[in-house]
Amino acid sequence: YVFTPTGCPKQGFSATTWKRDSWGESNRNALRSKSQCLSQRKVDYDNWCGSTDTVMHWNGIPIPDKPTDSGCYVLTPSGCPKQGFDAVQWTRDTWGEQNRKAGESQSQCLSQRKKDYDSWCGASDTMMVWNAPPAPPSPPSLQGCFVFTPSGCPKQGFKALSWTRDSWGEQNRNAYRSESQCLSQRKVDYDNWCGSTDTVMHWNGPTKPKASGCFVLTPSGCPRQGFDAKDWTRDSWGEQNRK
Repeated sequence: YVFTPTGCPKQGFSATTWKRDSWGESNRNALRSKSQCLSQRKVDYDNWCGSTDTVMHWNGIPIPDKPTDSGCYVLTPSGCPKQGFDAVQWTRDTWGEQNRKAGESQSQCLSQRKKDYDSWCGASDTMMVWNAPPAPPSPPSLQGCFVFTPSGCPKQGFKALSWTRDSWGEQNRNAYRSESQCLSQRKVDYDNWCGSTDTVMHWNGPTKPKASGCFVLTPSGCPRQGFDAKDWTRDSWGEQNRK
């Protein structure tokens, strides 16, 4: 807001009561930036009016409620003058989570990413919030490959905040039968697909049989035959023909 006690001699403008500085808000970031309103816009008005006693008043924009979901978030109260980016609401710092481990590390989010945004935006008042990822729940006991995404899955609509069966991986990446495919490859797959770094995988292999006899398991299948023992299977032919 602007107030010109002695008027504005060089112009037809006069603010003898507080008036909204709409032009400054639209063109000089005076709505979002305290310094732009109180300092720069006073200089502008004094020069434009040919006076020295222009008075400015600024009321800050209310800060939105902090997010509660896990992850790293950014708010730019004064905007981001050097870029086209503008976080008027708390916004997930997906780039920082993917490239700077900001979803996993509190210091990376609150310190390093604030420095990054201030420098990139040409601002000094960037605000960051970090909410710790939830601890993994007790792992499942069922056989198979399971996924848990503590920070969610920002790039997709998928979210596994409890242990979730990796059905696609079991069907298409042999994750049901291969421990390495489940724990290593599928973690890489989920991290890339989700845009995160903290995906957790859990694999339970088939339970060994307790009954007497000979049993077979083919972790990689039996490519040359139609036979497939993805679970422990009684080797009836071997018992009958090979003792």
